[in-house]
Amino acid sequence: MIIKRKQNNNSRINKVSEIIRKAVSAILIKNDLPLNPPFNFPVSVTEVEMNSDLKIAYIYLTTHEDIENDELVEKLNSCKNYLSKEVSKLISLKFSPKLIFRYDESIDHVNKINRILSSEKVTKDTNQI
Repeated sequence: MIIKRKQNNNSRINKVSEIIRKAVSAILIKNDLPLNPPFNFPVSVTEVEMNSDLKIAYIYLTTHEDIENDELVEKLNSCKNYLSKEVSKLISLKFSPKLIFRYDESIDHVNKINRILSSEKVTKDTNQI
């Protein structure tokens, strides 16, 4: 019985994180944020993680712009109140979670692995096999 409750709780967390991801993505695609200057390209939400009580949403982002990771997070934190209000309009939950923005570093890791695999040393080693 306890295992079943944990599975239901995890599925609830997954459902809520997907709802939050869609809502934040819809807001960021519009690119109507109160920023000066606005983003040139829309910001992409790659993942949303919720804590166990669904009060905090960790939103992982990436962009195609040539800006620093910290600058992206700072810009979004500066308009966090606007984003929270817009998200609460789009979702139907008892509590609107606190939004915490983080840069998604997984894409950087994938690019690093690709550079290593395409290096001369690795290609020589794979040709010998």
